[in-house]
Amino acid sequence: MAESARTPAGNRERSTVVLLSGGVDSSVLLHQVHEDGRALPVFIDYGQRPFGPERRAAQAQCAALGLALVRLDASAVSAALEAPPGSRPHSPLPHRNLVLVSLALSYAVSARASSVAIAVIRDDLGRYSCTNASFWYTLRDLAATAGDVSVSTPLMYLDKAAVMDEGRRLGVDFSRTYSCIVGNESHCGRCHQCEARRNAAKRIGLPEPLGFYQRDAMPIALLEQPVFAD
Repeated sequence: MAESARTPAGNRERSTVVLLSGGVDSSVLLHQVHEDGRALPVFIDYGQRPFGPERRAAQAQCAALGLALVRLDASAVSAALEAPPGSRPHSPLPHRNLVLVSLALSYAVSARASSVAIAVIRDDLGRYSCTNASFWYTLRDLAATAGDVSVSTPLMYLDKAAVMDEGRRLGVDFSRTYSCIVGNESHCGRCHQCEARRNAAKRIGLPEPLGFYQRDAMPIALLEQPVFAD
């Protein structure tokens, strides 16, 4: 199910679908694309554990830019896939990136957009099979053979600290983004995504609001090199 109005045909060359999760990276990408005046933000519900906080963060970023958020509901697909008994995985959708980008491409065709932008960053490369560089290169080539909607990864060569620095330039309100994999309303401060976020903010001297995390994380060493895997 999609909640959106279609983009007029005459704006095709200026419209870019941005897959928006409400996290740091996709929020920065949204602001970056919006700076060119052509962002069409899309949030996909695929049954992820932090669906509620992610969606509210995505809506907050869109509201700050005066943009309407499109929601695609793919939760029934994840619900049909059997998870191990008693588990509630952060991402219940195998090959998540492949599925989500495919949905975004379908929506882009429907909305008469010219491209889809994905907020994969350098720290993500190699973490999972569908986040290595060759996966994204192949996906770009596949999209090019399938039609005239392209796939781009503008942040792919930046680590999270550089992404947050770019977000600071663009005026992103990071207090209204959501990064935690636990899925509670507040960030836990202990999961690998919270730690990556805190570490990146420290590296660029960007303060985060008091009480942003549920509890103080263990001290995090400042990294000189980006993290490529868990």
